[in-house]
Formats: sequence, structure tokens, C-alpha cells
Amino acid sequence: MGTLKALLPFGTCTVIEQVLQPMLQGDMAGVTVVLGYRAADIAAVIEALPIQILYNPDYQHGMTTSVQVALRHITPIPDAYLLALVDQPHIGSRPIQRLLAAFADTHKGLVMPTYAGKRGHPIVLAARYRSEVLALGQDQGLHLVTRGHPDDTLELPMDNDDILRDMDYQTDYEAELQRWQQRSQ
Repeated sequence: MGTLKALLPFGTCTVIEQVLQPMLQGDMAGVTVVLGYRAADIAAVIEALPIQILYNPDYQHGMTTSVQVALRHITPIPDAYLLALVDQPHIGSRPIQRLLAAFADTHKGLVMPTYAGKRGHPIVLAARYRSEVLALGQDQGLHLVTRGHPDDTLELPMDNDDILRDMDYQTDYEAELQRWQQRSQ
């Protein structure tokens, strides 16, 4: 995208602050943020929040390495991890609460939101898959785990495509900001 997505303005705060709001309001033991590129700049914006901040020195090798940092350092090991993306500031508390409730009710190892048959984010990953994720190589994606256990996966249909959209391009950011402003009116 050419700019630091996490620090773009979104509503009355930054993208990363907006992403964190529904998680901080959720029924979770804690919220951890894994930072990589320009970590100090992002940390300066969120360090006052009640979160744990971790640094991924291998961030340039992809998102799996950030998930691995979280799984290695979050203690005590929780029953599950909610894995969210920084470029989805439009995800509110309702999808997050539905995912967490579905995990609590079913104890499925993977709870994946879907819309029109497509999987999105955030996802719930049970701690029983922690070792498997930690064993992934830098060139391997998390999909090896998330697609590898169909009998232990719950695909949870969502009401809209929020869980599919992210902000990879400036036009994506502008479209999400416009949607956000329309919802806020």
C-alpha cells in the first residue's frame, strides 16, 4: 500500500486502535499485539492501552512468523487464540463475540468466519494446534493448519462480507473509510 496501514486515520483514532477496540471490550483473558515493521512508531500509539506488545524480528517473512511469536510468548497458554488482522478496522465486536461463543459452545479446534462460502478473519485457533503452528517453516502458511483439520473445524456464517475485506491498497482504505463514515451517520 505504500503507507503504514496501522497508523492511518480511521474515525476518531488510527486503524490499529480501531482494530483493538472490540477486542478490548470482548471476553478475553488478554490482548496481544505483534509488531514488526516500524514497531516503535506503532507501539508509541498503543502502549497506553491494556495490551501486551511483542516484537517479531522476522516480520519480513510473513504473517505466520507473527503468529508464531504470539504463540511462543503468550503465557499462560490460553484455551484458544483469536487471530485478527491489522487491516480490518471495520470488524466490530459482534463477529468476535460470535466466534468466541462458538468456540466455547463447540470446542472445535478451529472456528472460521465465512461469508458466501469463503473463509475470512479473525479466526479462533485452539491451543491444541499451538505446536503444529510453531513447527511451520517461514515459507509455510497458516493454511496448512487451518485447512488440515476439517473434522475439527467450524465454519461460522456471518451476516456480511466484513470478514473478507482488508486494506491492501489505498483504494481499499478509502472504501473502508467511506463505509465506516456511512455507518456512523
